[in-house]
Amino acid sequence: MKRIALTSTLGIVTLGVLLAVAWFAPLPLEPFLDFQVLYRADTGLLRGIPLYDLASQEQMVANDLGVAVEQVFVLPYPYPPWYALATLPLALLPIPIAVRMWFMLNAAMLMLSVWCITHGWTPRSRLISFVLAPLFFPSLGALMVGQYVFPTMLGMAMTVYALRQKNVTVLALGMALATFKPHVGGFVLLAVVVHLWMRRDDFAVRALKSVAVTGVFLFVIGFLADGNWVTKYWGSLFAFKGVSGCRMCVSLPMAITTLGGFGFDQAFLVSLALLVGFVVLLARVFPQLNDGRLVALFACMALLVNPYLQNYDFAFAWIPLMACVGFARSRVARLAALLAFILPWIGFSLWGRGGDFTLLISTAILMGALMMDIEKE
Repeated sequence: MKRIALTSTLGIVTLGVLLAVAWFAPLPLEPFLDFQVLYRADTGLLRGIPLYDLASQEQMVANDLGVAVEQVFVLPYPYPPWYALATLPLALLPIPIAVRMWFMLNAAMLMLSVWCITHGWTPRSRLISFVLAPLFFPSLGALMVGQYVFPTMLGMAMTVYALRQKNVTVLALGMALATFKPHVGGFVLLAVVVHLWMRRDDFAVRALKSVAVTGVFLFVIGFLADGNWVTKYWGSLFAFKGVSGCRMCVSLPMAITTLGGFGFDQAFLVSLALLVGFVVLLARVFPQLNDGRLVALFACMALLVNPYLQNYDFAFAWIPLMACVGFARSRVARLAALLAFILPWIGFSLWGRGGDFTLLISTAILMGALMMDIEKE
């Protein structure tokens, strides 16, 4: 009980410090990049607008700006409703302060991710990891534009920690956070559920029950954000795809279809084929996977089979990179981690956004290194 009280007090004090810094520190962050999608959705919730009611959100923004609704462009909200509910307090702040608070929360979640993954490592290795984490190119970019990857990254890292420590509570929370970016975290979530089902020990049984209860809780609270969220969420996803397109996508399926002169619809078919191939590949080694490599390999698979990814999504590659450093046993895996860290910096330095392809190469290198390490056992 004392430990829970101490942790809660520490969390409240930390949030207070972050809020004070966000309020007074002149961090040069642009609030009207990616962050505004979340901020507008949360602002609408505070005003009683259902989360996936795009027309009402557009009218709200038009009223705030004093312009006609035809002059307003608002992206459909593409995330599960509990993401918006968890971040609702941000909408109580003016947007320049809210974006700074979001930046620091993301940085804190990145550091917590490193802490979870490196638990049990030597102090020197942990210190190096804390320094390098924000310098991983896609993580740095995601921090600067206010992207939404870090809660799910933290969830993956907490899952690694919880499986190693057999901590049911941390595992359930980590799996919940993994759903915040379901097109990536969902792969890890399903893999961990199958892993627990195959274990059938006392921890696995308790963990599965806890995860199931958490899933029901998330499903129910989703109705607080939108009474029809179950059906409207999917409509919002398709609307988002239609508005945003995939001109800036960084995905292996899109790369393959582009070479063939096709588009996103065909990329989806390629994605399904890649998914089947990777499932067959990973099924062979699945019983051998420990906690770190389990999460890492399925994070890699998510990044290599998804047709709709942006360069900031490859911040998730930090998880397999850390797995190569801390969980793999071969020197080749560590060299792969170094190469995967350096390649995006080289690519973007030489070709700008044209260097996005190095993110795919880095992810493939990490997955290959982890698979080779497992095959040698």
